Amino acid sequence: MKSKQGGRPGPGRASTALLTLAAALALGGCVEATGDLAASPEGSWQFVRRSDASMAGATLAIMSVEGAPDELAQRFDQTLDAAAAERQIALSPPTSAKYLVRGYLSASLIQDGAEVDFVWDVYTPDKQRAQRLSDAIAVRGSGADPWAMVTPAALDSIAAKCADDLAAYLSNTPEAAPGGALSYAQ
Repeated sequence: MKSKQGGRPGPGRASTALLTLAAALALGGCVEATGDLAASPEGSWQFVRRSDASMAGATLAIMSVEGAPDELAQRFDQTLDAAAAERQIALSPPTSAKYLVRGYLSASLIQDGAEVDFVWDVYTPDKQRAQRLSDAIAVRGSGADPWAMVTPAALDSIAAKCADDLAAYLSNTPEAAPGGALSYAQ
């Protein structure tokens, strides 16, 4: 590397090169540290439920679930509450919950059926987003309306998968006892 005067690199260039090298080495450590985590095909992290964790302290309030037609939304709310109870998710009023969640459902046509995508935004009581969880379930069927393919059995499966994802996240929160490292999977 030559300076504009045509001689050796100046002190500014040498320090820039050293800073670049230091940054590269530091980032190399970051890559190593996160190498044990796995992303899902969509690129978001999926949590694995810790079997040794009690989620009693990680209370949850479901603030809203949007996107599904009214008839399906009412049934989904009931099914989700039951699925949450089966997974030992402690539901509580928003005023006392450690986590507040907002859910979003959407359905789109795919070959041989529909895909129901769901997203859960998990917030702390001070309304800071702690995590976004997302997943999808394919439903077999035909027709022009993807929601029409969502049978009661399919809706039960969607609610169960949503509850599984929420339980996996909650079992990895600081409030879940006993403490331990976060657990991720693909």
